[in-house]
Amino acid sequence: MPDYSRFKCKWLYKEQLWEIVDEFILQYWPDEIIPVNIERIIENDIGLNIIPKHGLMPGYNIKAYLTRELDSIVIDYDYYEEDKYQNWSRFSLAHELGHFVLHKDIYANLPISSSDDWKEFSKEIPEKIYSDFEWQANEFAGRLLVPRSQLIKEIERVYKEIEVKEILYYLENDPDAVLWRISPALCKPFCISEDVIEKRVKREKLWPPEWLY
Repeated sequence: MPDYSRFKCKWLYKEQLWEIVDEFILQYWPDEIIPVNIERIIENDIGLNIIPKHGLMPGYNIKAYLTRELDSIVIDYDYYEEDKYQNWSRFSLAHELGHFVLHKDIYANLPISSSDDWKEFSKEIPEKIYSDFEWQANEFAGRLLVPRSQLIKEIERVYKEIEVKEILYYLENDPDAVLWRISPALCKPFCISEDVIEKRVKREKLWPPEWLY
């Protein structure tokens, strides 16, 4: 069995990671039209294959993974093909693209070639290191699918709805409750989940939108 205790993941501050993502957006999605066409970027621009595979989630509890050869992203077939899981699939693809951009050197040295290998890797790697590894890919995916400039525009849009509904008082006194209420409308243009949009506005320090009142 491979010894994953020596696995290392270079630490990146969020500002460093955001700079990497923003440069990526500038190169591959400069108009920042939403929703970001993550499949087009992966297949047409980067040249990776997207391979749906049966049984990843029920058999291995794996949503998707980037192949060691760095030529394909394998994703659970049943979730990928179901429209109701579209947001889930988009984030999973963006997450694996994050690994491709951020961790190429790591993947080249991993003795992993199957779903079983990935399951073993996630179990044996030191928890703290694995958390850093996955956090970086998650942050890449979130920033890519929710470009900051477009997020600001959407916050301004929903703020006008808050004004119309006369709930500014609640925004000033319980912004988290208001965010929970408006997150379905805020996440829809990006084709992501409510959980992702709530994390993004807080990570970007855009909530509460004090610059608007």
